[in-house]
Amino acid sequence: MKTILMLSLVAFALCADAGRVYFGTGNGNGIYFADFDEETGELTQPQLAIELGRPGFLAIHPNKQYLYSTAFGGTLGRQGGVAAMKIAPEGRLELLNMQATEGKGNCHVSLDQTGQLLTTAYYGSGSVASFGILADGSVSEAKSYFAHSGSGTHPKRQNKAYAHSVVMNPANTHAYAADLGIDKIMIYRIEPKAGTLTPAGEAIVPGGGMGPRHMKWNREGSILYVLNELDLSVSVFKAVAQGKLEFVETVPTLPEGADKTQMTCAEIRIHPNGKFIYASNRDLSQQRRDSITLFSRFEDGFKRIESTPAQVWVPRNFNLAPSGKWMLVAGQRSNDIAIFQVNPETGKLTFSGTTVPLAGAPICIEFL
Repeated sequence: MKTILMLSLVAFALCADAGRVYFGTGNGNGIYFADFDEETGELTQPQLAIELGRPGFLAIHPNKQYLYSTAFGGTLGRQGGVAAMKIAPEGRLELLNMQATEGKGNCHVSLDQTGQLLTTAYYGSGSVASFGILADGSVSEAKSYFAHSGSGTHPKRQNKAYAHSVVMNPANTHAYAADLGIDKIMIYRIEPKAGTLTPAGEAIVPGGGMGPRHMKWNREGSILYVLNELDLSVSVFKAVAQGKLEFVETVPTLPEGADKTQMTCAEIRIHPNGKFIYASNRDLSQQRRDSITLFSRFEDGFKRIESTPAQVWVPRNFNLAPSGKWMLVAGQRSNDIAIFQVNPETGKLTFSGTTVPLAGAPICIEFL
């Protein structure tokens, strides 16, 4: 009995600092999972959690029991849709159901703060949709669907609307859809219990040819940081009454004079301590200029600090471990995950020297 107890204590000690992490793949055969040790910075070799067609972007339910993703194929066809899965204790995923709308090419999913409403952005059709979350974690048929209209000034990337992401504000009153094609943030009121969206205005990202892609709210819900894919910059908006946004400033992700040829931005994240913001710069050529840019948001304002080589090719996504001491960076074209140590006092990154292979073009990282 003592031996069994001792072995149990040892096993607990070995996994006490380990956390589950999931990876969506753009060209792979499914969603993968691994364990990450917050003490040592070690990532286990990712394993297949479920076979699913191109499950790019992921979202985890607030109760940690369900995971949702974009997906293609099967009942969704080539247009794509959303998939709901149950998370098993050992990390595997069980498909609950899938739902599609008239939208095409969905690229992002997100949940409201209560886990009752799921939204998705369709890049191909420049539209957004919402679904209700049922008692068993599955998704309802679409409750709302809205197509954006217009165009921007970029000759190749803004000929029409291209919705790229949707996020809810911390107050859980409104949803904000970044549309790369029209340089706008479309605003919707949300009704979580009904699973619906209602148009409530828009905010223009000034400058022309900006290409808003992903967004993050500060924890207070007073500031929205918008990453501009085409302009390689972050636009800062202040929340005002009735869900509206007021533009504050735009700060570039790269230093003045940097060569931006075939460079675009991809992901933006806020450090768990709220003091630092990170954005990924991806090199679509083969020059490997990929980097992660650090910004500070101290009392003296929002400013760029430095850019650190990403150690992967095309960092379409990255994420910070819950402790804020580590960052995982996904290489979409190098098919690997780079591990960085994060200084919580300065926000600066130090490459650990380790990359973990993951075939199938990893494009989303979510910690459980």
